[in-house]
Amino acid sequence: MPEKNVIAIDLGASSGRLISGSFDGGKIALKEQFRFSNQPINLMDSLYWDHLKLFQSIKYGLSIAEKDLQTIESLSVDTWGVDYGFIDHLGKVINAPHSYRDGRSTRHQKEFEQQFPPEEYFFATGVQPDTIDSVMQLFADFKERPYLKNEIDSILFMPNLIEYFFSQEKVNEFTIASTSGLLDGQTRELSSEVFEKLAFEPRWFGEIQKKGRILGKLLPQIRKELGLHSEIEVISGVGHDTAAAVLALPIKEEEKFESGFISCGTWSIVGTQTDLPIVTKQAFEAGLTNEGCYDGGNRLLKNITGLWIVQELQKEWSYQGEMVDFGKMAELAAAAGPAKSYINPNYAAFANPGEMEQKIKDFLRLTGQALPKDRGELLRIIYESLALSYTQTIRLLEENTGKILQRIFMFGGGIQNDLLVQLTADYTQKTIQTGPVEASVTGNIISQLMTLKLLEEKDRVAVLKNSFESQTIQPQLAAKEAASATAAFEKIAETC
Repeated sequence: MPEKNVIAIDLGASSGRLISGSFDGGKIALKEQFRFSNQPINLMDSLYWDHLKLFQSIKYGLSIAEKDLQTIESLSVDTWGVDYGFIDHLGKVINAPHSYRDGRSTRHQKEFEQQFPPEEYFFATGVQPDTIDSVMQLFADFKERPYLKNEIDSILFMPNLIEYFFSQEKVNEFTIASTSGLLDGQTRELSSEVFEKLAFEPRWFGEIQKKGRILGKLLPQIRKELGLHSEIEVISGVGHDTAAAVLALPIKEEEKFESGFISCGTWSIVGTQTDLPIVTKQAFEAGLTNEGCYDGGNRLLKNITGLWIVQELQKEWSYQGEMVDFGKMAELAAAAGPAKSYINPNYAAFANPGEMEQKIKDFLRLTGQALPKDRGELLRIIYESLALSYTQTIRLLEENTGKILQRIFMFGGGIQNDLLVQLTADYTQKTIQTGPVEASVTGNIISQLMTLKLLEEKDRVAVLKNSFESQTIQPQLAAKEAASATAAFEKIAETC
């Protein structure tokens, strides 16, 4: 088979990338073509995404990619969840899309919960209530700008909004829509209960698309502007970055319900696949949430504040005149030896930027624990606490699914930290399989290849194993010691 080139546009909450995937029928080769920043913009105490910069940066990246690759078959976009843009009756964007960190949802949280109590919301949607949820953001939008309801023709989630700019076709893809709190917890279609209770219009979102869809060729005016020769297909593939990553895991169909996953990055996402959403009181109280898979299945998971804490420390220390890279951080933590104290990564103060070292020490004082003597001990506390929070969540997943998770797949940039991976194996007492590092990008590419009929589902795992290296890590810590540390962590986590 002649080599085919597709472009994954992977947008994160701090940067965006165009990564090419070259497929020869048996192996995928990745290459970064272009990278650009993507920071939310604070304007008059509101946070927005610069959609115009995103569009322009992607166009520039496409021109670079075609010069390198000669021909491009298709492109598709994956992003973080929950955020969206408004389209008016002329097909134009209404204002810049808000960032999920914008404060307007918090201003209206109490009023929302009066109309839709948290447990009732979970049972309707299968989603844990959070001010970042699309449904809460929309509620706040209409409270502060009620005129919007008359101006809106369509609402598109972020990956679908960007694809619209390149195709002028409007769709909302299932995996990204599943993060919104707008879907029914059982049917996974738009929730009539949500829309009636909050006076939203289902027509704004259209039909929710499952699996991949070719939206059409790249707009001719864009091809002309960039001088492109390729007639690039714009594909709505797997829109949510974590769903894309799960598609990139070499998990056989018969093993997927006994396998867990940990997305290890700024956020840590710990989950497992289930046939149907799990919408029970036990799941609600455990803080578990349900999101969609590319094939229409379900991911039961929990979000944990992840390496954000370490990233904030790095930034803080750089402001003090010393840049400590992530590799050096791991070395310092390894040399420090076992932690004597723990933090709860989901403690509210850790989610906010600034003064992270002081916040950690304040938490340790609050919980009556020993303070670190140096940076190595401080970092060791963080890494062990993350691994222990993963362990606690894995146990909750097993209790709520009735399945014993035999193997845990770790992916994302965090798997380059050997210490964190080994600690996760030690405390979970599970076999850990790592990779790929670029899991979201890989899943994006896989979804395009399947949509173009260049790759069949039955061959997906073989192609992934042929394309990317993976390591298997076994526990080295005795089960009794792991259980003791887990109990001590959970006692701390319960108090704060």
